[in-house]
Amino acid sequence: MVSVIICFYQRVQHLRCCLDSLRFSRQDFDEVIIVDDGSPMDIVADAKQLIATYDFPIRYVWQENKGFRAAAARNKGIRSASGDYLIFFDCDFLILPGTVRAHVDRAKHGRFVAGSCKYLSEAQSARVHETVISENMMEDLYAGIPDRELWIQHRRYNRRAFLMRLGLASPRKQGLGGHLSIYRKDMEIVNGYDENFVGWGGEDEDLGIRLVTAGIYCRSAIPYSRVMHIWHPKEIGDKHWESGPNMAYFNRRDRPYFCENGLFQTTGMSSKSKERASENE
Repeated sequence: MVSVIICFYQRVQHLRCCLDSLRFSRQDFDEVIIVDDGSPMDIVADAKQLIATYDFPIRYVWQENKGFRAAAARNKGIRSASGDYLIFFDCDFLILPGTVRAHVDRAKHGRFVAGSCKYLSEAQSARVHETVISENMMEDLYAGIPDRELWIQHRRYNRRAFLMRLGLASPRKQGLGGHLSIYRKDMEIVNGYDENFVGWGGEDEDLGIRLVTAGIYCRSAIPYSRVMHIWHPKEIGDKHWESGPNMAYFNRRDRPYFCENGLFQTTGMSSKSKERASENE
């Protein structure tokens, strides 16, 4: 069973575009989990009204607004999902046909699949918001943006994964961003995202490092898992997260692959999850 997990906060128009684009991949997933990182109740009402218009299973979960908590939101999405294979997207993505299938086709236990995206301009994004999402419209937009950077990323990811498996590159070289997919049991091995990351940045990169440290290496689907990022103004904290409050924690010397403040709290883990964690110590 394949669960698509989408992080969301306030941008209902972006969510509409994202879900509209997923209509063309309906045969490739079983459910969508939308995790709201604390939108106000009027936005929640609008989002739920929107969700009711789709003919595929969507579950909407909300967490209290305590600042930007992407790590906690994604963990909440995992706990709410029924699937054994998890694909993570953001609500400002247009997901082209074949993208979910590209992730699923590359799924392998002990590996995670990384994707990236092309970036739409402000003018292109305005067009997306104003028109009905169609396959032809998405294909035209995607074809109009060069592929070169995606292939560079693809080769870089594969080369680094090869070197890491040989012990010739540090796990800290593992980049992670865009979108990814992974078997639930492999995410449980590292206890999901580290919820000590509050505020902008670091949680994706930290997860990538911990996965590699646990022996769960990357498989790149970057040129094949086609996604476009819809333009919106950058959040203040998103511009320079390297100088933000998460950086000291991200740079900590002692980084066990199993995070304590994660998918399951240590005292609340299921016996099955404890077994999976201990098997990989």
